[in-house]
Amino acid sequence: MSSDRTRPRQLSRRQFLSGAAAAGGIAAGGSTLASILAACGASSSHPASSTSAAITMAVYQEPDTLDPGATGLITVGMIDLCIFDPLIWRLSINGTTRFYPGLASSWQVSPDATTYTFKLRSDVKFHDGTPLDASAVKATFDHIANPATKSRSAAGDLGPYQETRVLDPHTAQIVFKQPNASFLDEVASIDFGISSPTALARYGSDYGHHPVGTGPFRFKEYVVGQHVTVERNPEYRWGPAPIRSGPPLLSQVTFRILSDPGARFDALQTGEIQIAPNLNPQDIAKLRGNPQYSLYKISSTGMPWVIMVNAQKPPTDDLNVRRALEYATDKEAIIKTLYFGLHTAADQTFTPTTPGYNPAIKNMYPHDPQKAGQLLDAAGWTMGSGGIRTKNGQPLQLNFINIAGYGFDGISELMQSQFRQVGIQVSISDQSFPAVADTYNSGAQHLADFFYYDVSPYFVRSIYGCDQIAHGFNWEHYCNPELDSLVDQANATVDSSKRDAMYQEASKIIQQAAVIIPIYNSDGLFVASSHLKGLHFTVNAFPLLHGASY
Repeated sequence: MSSDRTRPRQLSRRQFLSGAAAAGGIAAGGSTLASILAACGASSSHPASSTSAAITMAVYQEPDTLDPGATGLITVGMIDLCIFDPLIWRLSINGTTRFYPGLASSWQVSPDATTYTFKLRSDVKFHDGTPLDASAVKATFDHIANPATKSRSAAGDLGPYQETRVLDPHTAQIVFKQPNASFLDEVASIDFGISSPTALARYGSDYGHHPVGTGPFRFKEYVVGQHVTVERNPEYRWGPAPIRSGPPLLSQVTFRILSDPGARFDALQTGEIQIAPNLNPQDIAKLRGNPQYSLYKISSTGMPWVIMVNAQKPPTDDLNVRRALEYATDKEAIIKTLYFGLHTAADQTFTPTTPGYNPAIKNMYPHDPQKAGQLLDAAGWTMGSGGIRTKNGQPLQLNFINIAGYGFDGISELMQSQFRQVGIQVSISDQSFPAVADTYNSGAQHLADFFYYDVSPYFVRSIYGCDQIAHGFNWEHYCNPELDSLVDQANATVDSSKRDAMYQEASKIIQQAAVIIPIYNSDGLFVASSHLKGLHFTVNAFPLLHGASY
């Protein structure tokens, strides 16, 4: 989900990692316990870990809202993991990914995947003192489905929602209009963190500034443009058992908003922050081998970092032009130049760890400027004397609207140069998130940038659905009823192997349409003080601070 703000024109990465987007995003990941690439012990001058310790974590996006059911940003997902709990957890422990009890102690799924029944714990209270019960679950899901909430991620991930039934005070049943096989994965994400029904009713449209959950930390304050602070919930006893079920060890966590990766790097070095995501690759390289820091790399599921191509705005409404852009893009050069080989090149709408990844289309568009030129010739765009192609007296010009501070700055500039080599002129402008979403939805751009973390391939419904063009994440403005039908059919298929095969076909359709240019596969990259211990990560590469100490 996935996202951020303004920044000087330098190598940034709306994270050097995250969608957010998820987004947009907001969205999901691949390996739960971090792969620690470099880690050393704390210095002897540092005090022993205690429950009085507080830490500061940098985030790269200004929150759009702290309401998990409404947000579309990855940064908010990271914050909300402190404030809220899901009904169930999906964690990867020692290389094995499975579901664990959360607010629900047990659950059942109907054979046709239309009905999900959750038996709730009876000892949970929200931060405002409201007891957790089935009515709270109903209020949360009805809130997400309500158009007035303007949900950016959760509503799309919810799928064909019909209703939540209160079977008894501690049994909630979520019912769908048709089979929804992706829901068990999706409900384990923080997008579906359960909110206090008392707070939802009290704050209404302003709930995003007054979030109330059941999580290990309670919301304390949000100072726009500066930070969000949460404090320990001493009553917490229902956390994810493999990590920590009791109250957190940290007394307070401050999420400091630093959109510029250089500023995050500086703050990490001065000790102002203890953990930072998405630093510039060259800064990460400087810290490797330094015993004061630990580097975490977490493979993520969902959509890679991509460039979205507007399929309705001329001249990119022409398939030959879109395919020419694919062949003109040298993603290996981009990764080598900007990311020091930290990432692998992407080739489709799914990362390799995402169910539905299609190895058969891995090399559909190899870098081939000559092929790009041939396609542009076929589309009637002939090379002009100034090195820019023209058609009917008009130059071939594209408008690339870049999300400020999102981490695509260097990518957009290198692509501008690569496209220029085949006769395409590209102008780059920046807009900040979330306002840029309105621009993208209006279709003002030829090229947009995005990535999306998600635990299920069903996210393609939010990215490519015909009904997601005006208000969702379909910034390609690509409408293909055949694709929509296939995705809906996949989501209604309980057999996972058959479902994955359908998503593989969906991935092929998307790449054949050339409405995204995949750049590199998403990895969560975090650098932390080596004094910070006990970090875990969700399958969507979000840090879990339940058992962290400093």
